[in-house]
Amino acid sequence: MNYSIPEFKALCRRSWFTKNEEDHTTFDDVYVFGIQSVTNKIITFHVLTDFGMLRSRVPLSEIFIKEPVNDIPFHFKQLWDCFSETASVNRFEFLEGLRCEVVLRDKTKSWATYMFTIDWYDNASSEEPSDYKCAHVLKSDDGYLMAMPNNRIFWKDSNWVTKKFPNDLKDYKVDTEIPSVESISDRWVSEDTDCFYYDLNKED
Repeated sequence: MNYSIPEFKALCRRSWFTKNEEDHTTFDDVYVFGIQSVTNKIITFHVLTDFGMLRSRVPLSEIFIKEPVNDIPFHFKQLWDCFSETASVNRFEFLEGLRCEVVLRDKTKSWATYMFTIDWYDNASSEEPSDYKCAHVLKSDDGYLMAMPNNRIFWKDSNWVTKKFPNDLKDYKVDTEIPSVESISDRWVSEDTDCFYYDLNKED
């Protein structure tokens, strides 16, 4: 349920702390250092304020890299709720700092930069290839955070991503299976010896 993340400095909307609408445009400095994943809820964070308050379960929608220029609705910032309480967090070095364009619910677009990735397991959706989704946590140019799956992000890299999509986007389909190398045939077995470099034999 609780997972460490690469910590980062951010702002948190004070009204989340005080539940006072008058604090909606006031932001407090925080260090963000962990997430909490609750099934069918938005991703939430653990934060430490610069006045010594530690708060848990601060929604992704209330965390900002800078005061937002053009804020968007909270349900635009994360496309899917958390799939389960069991998750993993990775910062893929290959994607670190990479720029991307995100397609939001209403088909508008937001430019952002990669931060880290949350992936869920031990749940029906994650185990089903056609339903599987991870969430890349991104910082938008407008200041807010987003958590988006692969199919809502178009990555940019001036050295590598130099071509247009060769097919219409509708031509790209979801996965329907994860192949297994062992179940392809019941006729292959390993030799019944103590050899380290054993052979595989095909049965008649």
